Amino acid sequence: MEGKTRTLITASLASLLAMLIWSNFSPVLPLLLVEWRLSGTMAGVIVASCQAGYVISVFLTGYLADRIGGRKTFAISAIETGVFGVAFALLARDFWSALILRTLAGIGQGGLYVPGMRILSSWYPPSERGKALGIYTCSLVGASAGANYVAGPLAAAYGWRVGVLGTSVWAFPAAVLMFLSVRDNPPRMTDGGSPETFRSAVLMNKPGWLITLSYMGHMWELYAMRDWINPYMNASARVLGYSATDALTVGSAIAGTCLLMGGFSPGIGGLLSDRIGRSKAIVLIMSLSIPCSLVFGWMIGLPLLIPAAVGLFYGFWIVADTAIYKAGLTELVPDRFVGLALGFQSLLGFGVTTISSAFLGVVLDLTNDPLVVGQLGYFPFWGWAFTQLGLVSVIGPISALILMRSPDSVRMAGGKR
Repeated sequence: MEGKTRTLITASLASLLAMLIWSNFSPVLPLLLVEWRLSGTMAGVIVASCQAGYVISVFLTGYLADRIGGRKTFAISAIETGVFGVAFALLARDFWSALILRTLAGIGQGGLYVPGMRILSSWYPPSERGKALGIYTCSLVGASAGANYVAGPLAAAYGWRVGVLGTSVWAFPAAVLMFLSVRDNPPRMTDGGSPETFRSAVLMNKPGWLITLSYMGHMWELYAMRDWINPYMNASARVLGYSATDALTVGSAIAGTCLLMGGFSPGIGGLLSDRIGRSKAIVLIMSLSIPCSLVFGWMIGLPLLIPAAVGLFYGFWIVADTAIYKAGLTELVPDRFVGLALGFQSLLGFGVTTISSAFLGVVLDLTNDPLVVGQLGYFPFWGWAFTQLGLVSVIGPISALILMRSPDSVRMAGGKR
Protein backbone atom coordinates (compact mmCIF):
# COMPACT_ATOMS: atom_id res chain seq x y z
CA MET A 1 0.00 0.00 0.00
CA GLU A 2 1.51 3.33 -1.01
CA GLY A 3 2.39 5.82 1.70
CA LYS A 4 -0.32 8.39 1.06
CA THR A 5 -3.09 5.77 1.03
CA ARG A 6 -1.84 4.22 4.26
CA THR A 7 -1.65 7.68 5.81
CA LEU A 8 -5.22 8.46 4.76
CA ILE A 9 -6.62 5.21 6.16
CA THR A 10 -4.74 5.43 9.46
CA ALA A 11 -5.51 9.11 10.03
CA SER A 12 -9.19 8.50 9.26
CA LEU A 13 -9.43 5.62 11.73
CA ALA A 14 -7.69 7.60 14.48
CA SER A 15 -9.99 10.57 13.84
CA LEU A 16 -13.11 8.38 13.99
CA LEU A 17 -12.11 6.94 17.37
CA ALA A 18 -11.09 10.24 18.94
CA MET A 19 -14.11 12.20 17.72
CA LEU A 20 -16.75 9.88 19.17
CA ILE A 21 -16.66 12.23 22.16
CA TRP A 22 -17.95 15.12 20.05
CA SER A 23 -21.34 13.49 19.47
CA ASN A 24 -21.82 11.38 22.60
CA PHE A 25 -23.86 13.98 24.50
CA SER A 26 -26.85 14.19 22.15
CA PRO A 27 -27.79 10.48 22.45
CA VAL A 28 -28.07 10.79 26.25
CA LEU A 29 -29.69 14.24 26.21
CA PRO A 30 -33.28 12.91 26.45
CA LEU A 31 -32.36 11.36 29.81
CA LEU A 32 -30.59 14.46 31.08
CA LEU A 33 -33.46 16.75 30.09
CA VAL A 34 -35.46 14.99 32.79
CA GLU A 35 -32.71 14.19 35.33
CA TRP A 36 -31.19 17.68 35.35
CA ARG A 37 -34.43 19.51 34.45
CA LEU A 38 -32.83 21.28 31.51
CA SER A 39 -34.62 23.85 29.38
CA GLY A 40 -34.06 23.86 25.62
CA THR A 41 -31.72 26.84 26.00
CA MET A 42 -29.68 25.12 28.71
CA ALA A 43 -29.43 21.93 26.65
CA GLY A 44 -28.43 23.95 23.60
CA VAL A 45 -25.69 25.73 25.53
CA ILE A 46 -24.24 22.41 26.71
CA VAL A 47 -24.40 21.06 23.16
CA ALA A 48 -22.66 24.19 21.88
CA SER A 49 -19.99 24.11 24.60
CA CYS A 50 -18.02 21.41 22.81
CA GLN A 51 -17.93 23.61 19.71
CA ALA A 52 -16.89 26.53 21.92
CA GLY A 53 -13.95 24.53 23.21
CA TYR A 54 -13.06 23.67 19.63
CA VAL A 55 -13.10 27.35 18.69
CA ILE A 56 -10.84 28.21 21.63
CA SER A 57 -8.12 25.85 20.45
CA VAL A 58 -8.43 25.34 16.70
CA PHE A 59 -6.42 28.36 15.58
CA LEU A 60 -3.58 27.41 17.94
CA THR A 61 -3.63 23.78 16.83
CA GLY A 62 -3.55 24.89 13.20
CA TYR A 63 -0.44 26.91 14.02
CA LEU A 64 1.08 23.94 15.89
CA ALA A 65 0.37 21.65 12.93
CA ASP A 66 2.50 23.95 10.76
CA ARG A 67 5.26 24.11 13.38
CA ILE A 68 5.55 20.74 15.18
CA GLY A 69 3.55 18.61 12.75
CA GLY A 70 0.01 17.32 12.63
CA ARG A 71 0.94 13.94 14.11
CA LYS A 72 2.13 15.31 17.46
CA THR A 73 -0.63 17.91 17.61
CA PHE A 74 -3.29 15.24 17.03
CA ALA A 75 -1.86 12.85 19.63
CA ILE A 76 -1.64 15.46 22.38
CA SER A 77 -5.15 16.71 21.61
CA ALA A 78 -6.63 13.20 21.58
CA ILE A 79 -5.26 12.52 25.06
CA GLU A 80 -6.67 15.82 26.34
CA THR A 81 -10.14 15.24 24.93
CA GLY A 82 -10.12 11.66 26.23
CA VAL A 83 -9.32 12.80 29.77
CA PHE A 84 -12.21 15.27 29.88
CA GLY A 85 -14.58 12.97 28.00
CA VAL A 86 -14.06 10.35 30.71
CA ALA A 87 -14.29 13.04 33.39
CA PHE A 88 -17.71 14.05 32.04
CA ALA A 89 -18.94 10.47 32.36
CA LEU A 90 -17.69 10.20 35.93
CA LEU A 91 -18.12 13.69 37.37
CA ALA A 92 -20.87 15.66 35.59
CA ARG A 93 -23.72 16.38 37.99
CA ASP A 94 -25.64 19.36 36.63
CA PHE A 95 -25.73 22.11 34.02
CA TRP A 96 -22.59 23.90 35.19
CA SER A 97 -20.35 20.87 35.63
CA ALA A 98 -21.50 19.56 32.24
CA LEU A 99 -20.80 22.93 30.62
CA ILE A 100 -17.25 23.09 31.97
CA LEU A 101 -16.31 19.49 31.18
CA ARG A 102 -17.79 19.55 27.66
CA THR A 103 -15.94 22.79 26.92
CA LEU A 104 -12.65 21.27 28.09
CA ALA A 105 -13.27 18.15 25.99
CA GLY A 106 -13.98 20.42 23.01
CA ILE A 107 -10.58 22.07 23.41
CA GLY A 108 -8.98 18.71 22.66
CA GLN A 109 -11.35 18.11 19.75
CA GLY A 110 -9.94 21.29 18.20
CA GLY A 111 -6.62 19.54 17.65
CA LEU A 112 -7.91 16.58 15.66
CA TYR A 113 -9.57 17.55 12.38
CA VAL A 114 -7.36 20.41 11.18
CA PRO A 115 -4.00 18.72 11.90
CA GLY A 116 -5.25 15.68 9.99
CA MET A 117 -6.23 17.93 7.10
CA ARG A 118 -2.78 19.55 7.23
CA ILE A 119 -1.08 16.17 6.95
CA LEU A 120 -3.21 14.99 4.05
CA SER A 121 -3.10 18.25 2.09
CA SER A 122 0.68 17.89 1.85
CA TRP A 123 0.48 14.24 0.75
CA TYR A 124 -2.13 14.75 -1.97
CA PRO A 125 -1.88 17.08 -5.01
CA PRO A 126 -4.81 19.44 -5.77
CA SER A 127 -6.22 17.10 -8.42
CA GLU A 128 -6.76 14.39 -5.78
CA ARG A 129 -7.16 16.54 -2.67
CA GLY A 130 -10.93 16.91 -2.71
CA LYS A 131 -11.38 13.14 -2.76
CA ALA A 132 -8.75 12.53 -0.06
CA LEU A 133 -10.03 15.18 2.33
CA GLY A 134 -13.57 13.99 1.63
CA ILE A 135 -12.67 10.43 2.64
CA TYR A 136 -10.98 11.77 5.77
CA THR A 137 -14.10 13.78 6.59
CA CYS A 138 -16.13 10.56 6.40
CA SER A 139 -14.44 9.60 9.66
CA LEU A 140 -16.12 12.55 11.40
CA VAL A 141 -19.48 11.42 10.08
CA GLY A 142 -18.73 7.88 11.18
CA ALA A 143 -17.93 9.19 14.65
CA SER A 144 -21.26 11.04 14.82
CA ALA A 145 -23.21 7.98 13.73
CA GLY A 146 -21.14 5.65 15.89
CA ALA A 147 -21.73 7.73 19.00
CA ASN A 148 -25.48 7.44 18.45
CA TYR A 149 -25.33 3.70 17.84
CA VAL A 150 -23.18 3.06 20.93
CA ALA A 151 -24.07 5.73 23.50
CA GLY A 152 -27.85 5.56 23.04
CA PRO A 153 -28.33 1.80 23.57
CA LEU A 154 -25.75 1.73 26.39
CA ALA A 155 -27.54 4.61 28.10
CA ALA A 156 -30.93 2.91 27.70
CA ALA A 157 -29.59 -0.31 29.21
CA TYR A 158 -27.11 0.88 31.85
CA GLY A 159 -27.53 4.62 32.30
CA TRP A 160 -26.16 7.68 30.56
CA ARG A 161 -22.77 7.60 32.29
CA VAL A 162 -21.97 4.22 30.74
CA GLY A 163 -23.09 5.53 27.35
CA VAL A 164 -20.70 8.50 27.58
CA LEU A 165 -17.83 6.46 29.01
CA GLY A 166 -18.17 3.80 26.32
CA THR A 167 -17.64 6.42 23.62
CA SER A 168 -14.89 8.43 25.37
CA VAL A 169 -12.16 5.88 26.11
CA TRP A 170 -11.35 5.35 22.44
CA ALA A 171 -9.52 8.68 22.26
CA PHE A 172 -6.49 7.12 23.98
CA PRO A 173 -5.81 4.34 21.45
CA ALA A 174 -6.47 6.93 18.74
CA ALA A 175 -3.59 9.04 20.08
CA VAL A 176 -1.26 6.04 20.06
CA LEU A 177 -2.32 5.01 16.56
CA MET A 178 -1.72 8.46 15.09
CA PHE A 179 1.58 9.02 16.87
CA LEU A 180 3.12 5.67 15.99
CA SER A 181 1.68 4.98 12.54
CA VAL A 182 1.46 8.29 10.63
CA ARG A 183 4.21 10.37 9.10
CA ASP A 184 3.45 14.06 8.82
CA ASN A 185 4.25 14.47 5.15
CA PRO A 186 6.81 14.05 2.40
CA PRO A 187 9.01 17.07 1.67
CA ARG A 188 6.71 20.05 1.21
CA MET A 189 6.54 22.06 -1.96
CA THR A 190 7.94 25.53 -1.42
CA ASP A 191 6.16 28.72 -2.32
CA GLY A 192 9.20 30.25 -3.96
CA GLY A 193 10.21 32.28 -0.93
CA SER A 194 7.04 34.33 -1.12
CA PRO A 195 7.23 37.45 1.08
CA GLU A 196 3.54 37.16 1.95
CA THR A 197 2.46 37.44 5.55
CA PHE A 198 -0.53 35.84 7.25
CA ARG A 199 -2.38 39.12 6.80
CA SER A 200 -1.82 39.31 3.05
CA ALA A 201 -2.08 35.57 2.39
CA VAL A 202 -5.17 34.86 4.52
CA LEU A 203 -6.83 37.92 6.01
CA MET A 204 -6.74 39.94 2.77
CA ASN A 205 -7.54 36.95 0.55
CA LYS A 206 -10.94 37.73 -1.05
CA PRO A 207 -11.61 34.29 -2.59
CA GLY A 208 -10.48 32.74 0.69
CA TRP A 209 -13.08 34.82 2.51
CA LEU A 210 -15.79 33.83 0.05
CA ILE A 211 -15.20 30.11 0.49
CA THR A 212 -14.98 30.61 4.26
CA LEU A 213 -18.28 32.52 4.31
CA SER A 214 -19.83 29.69 2.33
CA TYR A 215 -18.37 27.27 4.89
CA MET A 216 -19.97 29.24 7.71
CA GLY A 217 -23.39 28.88 6.07
CA HIS A 218 -22.79 25.16 5.72
CA MET A 219 -21.72 24.84 9.35
CA TRP A 220 -24.77 26.71 10.67
CA GLU A 221 -26.93 24.00 9.14
CA LEU A 222 -24.78 20.91 9.66
CA TYR A 223 -23.83 20.87 13.30
CA ALA A 224 -27.15 21.98 14.76
CA MET A 225 -28.82 19.22 12.74
CA ARG A 226 -26.21 16.71 13.88
CA ASP A 227 -26.50 17.80 17.52
CA TRP A 228 -30.30 17.80 17.66
CA ILE A 229 -31.48 15.01 15.34
CA ASN A 230 -31.34 12.43 18.13
CA PRO A 231 -33.57 14.40 20.54
CA TYR A 232 -35.87 15.17 17.60
CA MET A 233 -36.26 11.53 16.62
CA ASN A 234 -36.72 10.65 20.28
CA ALA A 235 -39.53 13.21 20.52
CA SER A 236 -41.04 11.90 17.28
CA ALA A 237 -41.23 8.44 18.82
CA ARG A 238 -42.64 9.75 22.11
CA VAL A 239 -45.39 11.65 20.29
CA LEU A 240 -46.46 8.37 18.69
CA GLY A 241 -46.75 6.65 22.08
CA TYR A 242 -43.36 4.99 22.54
CA SER A 243 -42.15 4.64 26.12
CA ALA A 244 -39.20 6.76 27.24
CA THR A 245 -36.83 3.77 27.13
CA ASP A 246 -38.04 2.50 23.75
CA ALA A 247 -37.96 6.00 22.28
CA LEU A 248 -34.34 6.44 23.40
CA THR A 249 -33.32 3.21 21.68
CA VAL A 250 -35.38 3.73 18.52
CA GLY A 251 -34.53 7.43 18.27
CA SER A 252 -30.81 6.73 18.60
CA ALA A 253 -30.96 4.00 15.96
CA ILE A 254 -32.78 6.22 13.45
CA ALA A 255 -30.59 9.24 14.16
CA GLY A 256 -27.44 7.15 13.90
CA THR A 257 -28.56 5.69 10.58
CA CYS A 258 -29.42 9.14 9.19
CA LEU A 259 -25.97 10.39 10.16
CA LEU A 260 -24.34 7.24 8.83
CA MET A 261 -25.74 8.09 5.40
CA GLY A 262 -23.09 10.79 5.36
CA GLY A 263 -20.41 8.21 6.11
CA PHE A 264 -19.27 8.16 2.49
CA SER A 265 -20.91 11.25 0.96
CA PRO A 266 -17.99 13.62 1.76
CA GLY A 267 -15.78 11.41 -0.38
CA ILE A 268 -18.30 11.59 -3.21
CA GLY A 269 -18.67 15.35 -2.75
CA GLY A 270 -14.91 15.82 -2.74
CA LEU A 271 -14.50 13.73 -5.89
CA LEU A 272 -17.32 15.69 -7.54
CA SER A 273 -15.54 18.95 -6.69
CA ASP A 274 -12.34 17.60 -8.27
CA ARG A 275 -14.30 17.02 -11.47
CA ILE A 276 -16.68 20.00 -11.79
CA GLY A 277 -15.06 22.58 -9.51
CA ARG A 278 -15.33 23.43 -5.83
CA SER A 279 -17.91 26.22 -6.18
CA LYS A 280 -20.27 24.34 -8.48
CA ALA A 281 -20.22 21.31 -6.21
CA ILE A 282 -21.03 23.45 -3.15
CA VAL A 283 -24.02 25.05 -4.87
CA LEU A 284 -25.35 21.71 -6.07
CA ILE A 285 -25.00 19.94 -2.72
CA MET A 286 -26.43 22.75 -0.57
CA SER A 287 -29.38 23.02 -2.95
CA LEU A 288 -30.26 19.49 -1.89
CA SER A 289 -29.71 19.82 1.86
CA ILE A 290 -31.38 23.18 2.54
CA PRO A 291 -34.90 22.07 1.50
CA CYS A 292 -34.60 19.23 4.02
CA SER A 293 -33.88 21.72 6.81
CA LEU A 294 -36.94 23.72 5.82
CA VAL A 295 -39.37 20.79 6.15
CA PHE A 296 -37.78 18.28 8.55
CA GLY A 297 -39.02 19.65 11.86
CA TRP A 298 -42.61 19.85 10.66
CA MET A 299 -42.79 16.07 10.26
CA ILE A 300 -43.09 15.27 13.97
CA GLY A 301 -46.28 13.31 14.58
CA LEU A 302 -46.12 11.57 11.21
CA PRO A 303 -45.32 7.83 11.09
CA LEU A 304 -41.63 7.41 11.92
CA LEU A 305 -40.95 6.00 8.48
CA ILE A 306 -41.54 9.44 6.91
CA PRO A 307 -39.09 11.59 8.95
CA ALA A 308 -36.66 8.66 8.90
CA ALA A 309 -36.75 8.50 5.09
CA VAL A 310 -36.28 12.26 4.75
CA GLY A 311 -33.58 12.08 7.41
CA LEU A 312 -31.62 9.55 5.35
CA PHE A 313 -31.59 11.91 2.36
CA TYR A 314 -30.86 14.85 4.66
CA GLY A 315 -28.01 13.05 6.38
CA PHE A 316 -26.39 12.17 3.05
CA TRP A 317 -26.37 15.64 1.50
CA ILE A 318 -25.88 17.90 4.51
CA VAL A 319 -22.34 16.64 5.01
CA ALA A 320 -21.35 15.86 1.41
CA ASP A 321 -19.71 19.25 0.87
CA THR A 322 -17.79 19.42 4.16
CA ALA A 323 -14.32 18.70 2.77
CA ILE A 324 -14.75 20.93 -0.30
CA TYR A 325 -14.30 24.12 1.70
CA LYS A 326 -11.07 22.82 3.19
CA ALA A 327 -9.72 21.56 -0.12
CA GLY A 328 -10.57 24.85 -1.82
CA LEU A 329 -8.88 26.91 0.87
CA THR A 330 -5.65 24.89 0.67
CA GLU A 331 -5.49 25.89 -2.99
CA LEU A 332 -6.05 29.58 -2.30
CA VAL A 333 -3.23 30.18 0.21
CA PRO A 334 0.55 29.58 0.10
CA ASP A 335 1.64 26.18 1.38
CA ARG A 336 3.39 27.53 4.46
CA PHE A 337 0.14 29.11 5.66
CA VAL A 338 -2.14 26.13 5.07
CA GLY A 339 -2.36 25.02 8.71
CA LEU A 340 -3.03 28.53 9.97
CA ALA A 341 -5.56 29.19 7.22
CA LEU A 342 -7.42 25.96 7.95
CA GLY A 343 -7.39 26.79 11.64
CA PHE A 344 -8.74 30.28 10.97
CA GLN A 345 -11.50 28.92 8.72
CA SER A 346 -12.43 26.35 11.35
CA LEU A 347 -12.43 29.00 14.05
CA LEU A 348 -15.05 30.97 12.13
CA GLY A 349 -17.03 27.93 11.02
CA PHE A 350 -17.20 26.31 14.42
CA GLY A 351 -17.75 29.70 16.01
CA VAL A 352 -20.97 29.77 14.02
CA THR A 353 -21.93 26.31 15.27
CA THR A 354 -21.73 27.44 18.88
CA ILE A 355 -24.45 29.94 18.03
CA SER A 356 -26.57 27.71 15.81
CA SER A 357 -26.70 24.72 18.18
CA ALA A 358 -27.58 26.94 21.14
CA PHE A 359 -30.02 29.01 19.07
CA LEU A 360 -31.95 25.90 18.04
CA GLY A 361 -32.53 25.26 21.74
CA VAL A 362 -33.71 28.85 22.18
CA VAL A 363 -36.19 28.42 19.31
CA LEU A 364 -37.48 25.25 20.97
CA ASP A 365 -38.11 27.20 24.17
CA LEU A 366 -39.85 30.00 22.27
CA THR A 367 -42.15 27.65 20.33
CA ASN A 368 -43.03 25.17 23.10
CA ASP A 369 -45.00 25.66 26.31
CA PRO A 370 -42.54 24.98 29.19
CA LEU A 371 -45.30 23.50 31.33
CA VAL A 372 -46.16 21.01 28.60
CA VAL A 373 -42.50 20.16 28.10
CA GLY A 374 -42.12 19.58 31.82
CA GLN A 375 -45.09 17.23 31.88
CA LEU A 376 -44.10 15.30 28.75
CA GLY A 377 -40.32 15.19 29.22
CA TYR A 378 -39.69 16.20 25.59
CA PHE A 379 -40.35 19.03 23.12
CA PRO A 380 -43.46 18.31 21.04
CA PHE A 381 -43.00 21.13 18.47
CA TRP A 382 -39.90 21.34 16.27
CA GLY A 383 -40.95 23.05 13.03
CA TRP A 384 -39.28 26.44 13.28
CA ALA A 385 -36.24 25.05 15.08
CA PHE A 386 -35.13 23.22 11.93
CA THR A 387 -36.57 25.69 9.40
CA GLN A 388 -34.32 28.50 10.63
CA LEU A 389 -31.31 26.30 9.83
CA GLY A 390 -32.25 26.32 6.16
CA LEU A 391 -33.09 30.02 6.09
CA VAL A 392 -29.72 31.10 7.50
CA SER A 393 -27.58 28.61 5.58
CA VAL A 394 -28.51 30.05 2.16
CA ILE A 395 -25.47 32.28 2.65
CA GLY A 396 -23.47 29.17 1.65
CA PRO A 397 -24.57 28.73 -1.96
CA ILE A 398 -24.81 32.51 -2.47
CA SER A 399 -21.15 32.97 -1.50
CA ALA A 400 -20.15 30.01 -3.68
CA LEU A 401 -21.96 31.54 -6.66
CA ILE A 402 -20.07 34.81 -6.18
CA LEU A 403 -16.79 32.89 -5.97
CA MET A 404 -17.68 30.92 -9.09
CA ARG A 405 -17.90 34.18 -11.01
CA SER A 406 -14.56 35.42 -9.71
CA PRO A 407 -11.40 35.05 -11.81
CA ASP A 408 -9.69 33.82 -8.65
CA SER A 409 -11.77 30.65 -8.72
CA VAL A 410 -9.40 29.17 -11.28
CA ARG A 411 -6.85 28.81 -8.47
CA MET A 412 -8.92 25.94 -7.10
CA ALA A 413 -8.92 22.47 -8.69
CA GLY A 414 -11.63 22.26 -11.32
CA GLY A 415 -12.15 25.99 -10.96
CA LYS A 416 -12.25 26.96 -14.64
CA ARG A 417 -15.60 28.22 -15.72
